[in-house]
Amino acid sequence: MEQDLEALAEDLSFKKNKWVEVEEILTILLNIQQLEPVGIGARNIRECLLIQLSRMNTKRPDVKMGVRLLEEHFTDLHNRNMDKIKIHLGIDEDELKIVLRLIASLKMKPVVDFQEGVNTNQNILPDFIVTRNSDSIEVCLYRQRSESLSINSSWKEMAENNAKVTTDKSAVQYIKNKLQSAQWFIHAVQQRESTMLKIMKAVVQMQYDYFITGDINLLRPMILKNIAEMVGVDISTVSRITCNKYAETPFGLLLLKDLFTEGIANEHGQVISNKVIQSAIEEVIEKEDKRNPYTDQQLVKILSQKGFSVARRTVAKYREQLQIPVSHVRGLWA
Repeated sequence: MEQDLEALAEDLSFKKNKWVEVEEILTILLNIQQLEPVGIGARNIRECLLIQLSRMNTKRPDVKMGVRLLEEHFTDLHNRNMDKIKIHLGIDEDELKIVLRLIASLKMKPVVDFQEGVNTNQNILPDFIVTRNSDSIEVCLYRQRSESLSINSSWKEMAENNAKVTTDKSAVQYIKNKLQSAQWFIHAVQQRESTMLKIMKAVVQMQYDYFITGDINLLRPMILKNIAEMVGVDISTVSRITCNKYAETPFGLLLLKDLFTEGIANEHGQVISNKVIQSAIEEVIEKEDKRNPYTDQQLVKILSQKGFSVARRTVAKYREQLQIPVSHVRGLWA
């Protein structure tokens, strides 16, 4: 979940022009969490794991202890404070291993795992089409709705003629209002599509090297403010235009949100996208010895050899964003 419940309640209140209480959203969220696949609607990994355990036989000692461990010692588990966990829970080494194996068997991405087992519609209609022609890149809308919008000329002419001969002023005003509303609607759609194209072209301009090659390592740091300043619009406009929008590119379907990343300076002082760091972490972990996985500190050293100078806590943050568990949990999967 990208927003906490308080922020979400404020956004909904603003959009609906009606105050929405946090408790209302929490009630809806709890109902969603009762749906399949188990773990859907979780706000973080800890909650996702707890939801799955709650659907099991909670009278089982390992399940009961697993719930306690996640509720009371999730941070200790993350920091590998196993001795502290054993003392507080009153269990020995073997019992702890049983609980950790149970937790390791749970799903980190319930929706992805669920989709792999059923026949779902994976089709996504893009909002933009990005084509590459030698060294140039063209951007167009997948569906330009304004082209098909117009006011029927015969109806418009009839309305204008009737307005000249009728003596009913209220009827004349009614017709004028409806014509103005139709014209305003068409103009609003045209304006929105024009803004969408300007924003997408600005994104492509800033990420030119990436769109030419499709190489994630060429992705530049980019935030909403950068595009807003280039186009001359408000940041909220850029946010709305790019939220849940996809672009069809020569290298596949792309979620625009994934292009917006913060920057980190490498050892040469160049600012690179944190997406590049995440990709490097994912690649290293994918190739690690599963029986002896890398700790976050070891990942720091490996990334340093690749030219990325990042702190251990930064590695841990990006690993969690990728929903990759800590080393000792990955080791249980070997």
